[in-house]
Amino acid sequence: MNASLLWLHDLDAALAEARRTRRPVWLMFEREGCAGCAKMEANTYRDPQVRAELTEAFVLLRQNIRRDRLVRSRYAAVWTPSFYVLDARGTAHHVELGYLPPEDLRLVLRLGRAKELVPRGRYTEAIALLEDALTRFPTHPMAAQVMLWWAMARYLTSGDGRQLREDLAALRRRYPDSAEARRWPWNDLPTTA
Repeated sequence: MNASLLWLHDLDAALAEARRTRRPVWLMFEREGCAGCAKMEANTYRDPQVRAELTEAFVLLRQNIRRDRLVRSRYAAVWTPSFYVLDARGTAHHVELGYLPPEDLRLVLRLGRAKELVPRGRYTEAIALLEDALTRFPTHPMAAQVMLWWAMARYLTSGDGRQLREDLAALRRRYPDSAEARRWPWNDLPTTA
């Protein structure tokens, strides 16, 4: 176990700490013999930027997928490692399955936090996190998903349909082969220029 990170091992304690500190929970399901879990310890959780970002922004919770059956059942967890961003009520807002290298985890932390903020109307904070992710990781395979959430948060802030259309057109230009680019909701397609 990495001594640099303070992990809780009880869901109720983690949720209480989330309420007290006004931070979301980063839940990791693990098990003995899990290669991805071991690699998280040996590689990702040793990264100084990962440690700093996790410690600053999240309450950390580890659960054994085999032993912690009630928590496993609550989140329908089936894989290790798996990661959930929870709000202080325990609602999951983002899920990732499998090993995450440091860069991937750093992007997921921003996306997951933003997805936890948006339902609470904290759009400005979400937009800042998503813009930071797009600036730091512009070519990451998940960048199109980040940009879609950025466009949605901007729309929810302003209610400006024209801006949403422009943002989604920019997404289609920047990430034309992404699943998110296919979600163009209007009958006409944007120009590619």
